[in-house]
Amino acid sequence: MSIASSEGTLSPSRDSEAPGFEAEFRTAYWRTRRRAVLFRLALNAAGVLLFVAAWEAIPRWSNWVNEVLFPPPSQVLEAFWPMLKSGEIGHNIVVSLRRAGTGFGLAFVLGIAAGLITSRVRFFQYLLEPLLHGFRAIPTIALVPLCILWFGIGEASKLALVTWGAFFPIWITTHIGVRDVHVIYLRSAACLGAGRLATLFLVILPAALPFILSGLRQAIAVSLIVLVAAELSGASAGVAYMMSQGNQLFRVDIMFIGLALLGIFGFLADRAFVALAGWLFPWYEGAR
Repeated sequence: MSIASSEGTLSPSRDSEAPGFEAEFRTAYWRTRRRAVLFRLALNAAGVLLFVAAWEAIPRWSNWVNEVLFPPPSQVLEAFWPMLKSGEIGHNIVVSLRRAGTGFGLAFVLGIAAGLITSRVRFFQYLLEPLLHGFRAIPTIALVPLCILWFGIGEASKLALVTWGAFFPIWITTHIGVRDVHVIYLRSAACLGAGRLATLFLVILPAALPFILSGLRQAIAVSLIVLVAAELSGASAGVAYMMSQGNQLFRVDIMFIGLALLGIFGFLADRAFVALAGWLFPWYEGAR
């Protein structure tokens, strides 16, 4: 009687306390997480402000830096606003982002497909792996003259270079990630009656996801790097073209505008990728 009665009297009180405890735990968790995010953002902003302050101070108050060759951010902003109002900056940004995005999209499709084929089909692995590893060792910048000869100085040569540069990080990470999926996962899927497509989409790709995401993240940075080389080799618009014009006019401030835009592109693209990966795959913390 004592045990039954004690359980009967204690259980309702535990049930009534559980929702309150859960709500309190959730509130404390989100409060701690919000503080961590704010602390991180504050440090990020402080780092940027310290960098800009040092950049402004060094050319102005030091005797060993020429302001013409190393303009402070205030002078760069003075050159930035007229170009922004005239639409020159916006046009160059749109052109560069379109090139980088199209090249990355092509590299994404080709890299994932090639990685799956070379990792899952032994015949194609032995046939293509030496070639792909050999091509991967060639610096993309070394192909700039050849691409201009083959495709001219139009959009085709720039898209080909960006696609080439972004393809190999995606291919190699997909190839390694899919190849190294643990055999227990595959045997378990087979025992449960999963077909090839179900095993591919429900077992292999999720297991290889950390490798694929790291390759995609690296390919974003490579796309911007190759984009600069492609636009410097011959273009009529784009951020790197704008920097080339600044070099010819001896306008170092315009060159700094291009550098700042490229840095902002890279940062925003990386953050957008991390946010998208976190939204699509909330269980994977490695992309953050």
